[in-house]
Amino acid sequence: MATHPFYAIADLAAKQGMDQLVLKVANKGDYVRLVQNDPPLFFKYGPDPSDSLDRADLNDFKRLTLSEEDCSNGPKAALALVKMLLEKFADYTPRGTTTSKSGR
Repeated sequence: MATHPFYAIADLAAKQGMDQLVLKVANKGDYVRLVQNDPPLFFKYGPDPSDSLDRADLNDFKRLTLSEEDCSNGPKAALALVKMLLEKFADYTPRGTTTSKSGR
């Protein structure tokens, strides 16, 4: 079985100092997600099956899916896409959340 592409993406992110983007692995490696707590976003690899852990642990997080094509050009290109999406959703707040990060 091939190594999940998120391992290389997470490794490269860590080397670039992106310490808020972490790899979440469960179920003996069958469940792999990239998670960032602020803003609350997580990345799912398209071919991976949905999992109840997404609802249980990441219910208030915005799910963003990276396709096989998104990851096919290697971890540098995939991480560039992740960075763009993190920037695009930088102001994301879960539904029902009324507090402002800036205190305004």
